[in-house]
Amino acid sequence: MNPTTPTKTWTKTADRPLRSAAQSLGIWLFAHFVGVPVPWRAVRQTDGSVLLAFEHERLKALAAAGERVPPVLAFDGYSLETGDIGPTLDHVLHRTPEADRLALMCAAGADLAGFHARGQWHGGAQTRNLTWDGQHFARLDFEERLQPGLPLATVQVYDVLQLVLSLSRYLDALGPQAVLAVLNAYGQASQSSARRASVPPDLVGFLHRLLPRLLLVSRLAAWSSRLDGSREVVRLRTVLDGMTAFVQQSRPAAP
Repeated sequence: MNPTTPTKTWTKTADRPLRSAAQSLGIWLFAHFVGVPVPWRAVRQTDGSVLLAFEHERLKALAAAGERVPPVLAFDGYSLETGDIGPTLDHVLHRTPEADRLALMCAAGADLAGFHARGQWHGGAQTRNLTWDGQHFARLDFEERLQPGLPLATVQVYDVLQLVLSLSRYLDALGPQAVLAVLNAYGQASQSSARRASVPPDLVGFLHRLLPRLLLVSRLAAWSSRLDGSREVVRLRTVLDGMTAFVQQSRPAAP
């Protein structure tokens, strides 16, 4: 008789380290800079039990809606135990040959569009909070309290931005056309969703308003030889060029 392989589980507790005031301020400033007016109370973490309870409720609601999220195995108000849902997308992309990455990144964009079309939002759509088991994407980490407080469409475009920026380390080597491909994958899947539970977010309008701010950051960085060639700024410029192409192809030319 072969021994049964134990199932991997994950446990969060209420007494884990929370964001400092400085970290909360940084997230709040970034969100407002990109045009997402996140309330201060949504980013400031002071009570671990409140965060844990919020995530527990979100996991239950998402699972009940048929979404792929970690199964809740136990919750007692102090600790939350969940099942494993596979390796993170970040881990998978790191191990995937460069030539094969774009297809997976576009699939992630399209999958996020489907998630949004079903009336859902993530709040932490970075690659570290997405998993890929070879067949399906799944999502984890739902302690961001962005709703109620922000319109659904605003949180959804924030999801898209989080995904694209977290993919930038892989998109940079492929150039702006790869950024455009991921945005197109999201946009096309969003428009073609047969069963839509919410109005699609205005991604083009959001990026149109965001681009001048990102361009300003790029121009300011050019004044510093250290910043101008930094990895972060180089990646930002690749994303900026890809977003510009996406907006230009989607908006009618000025007369």
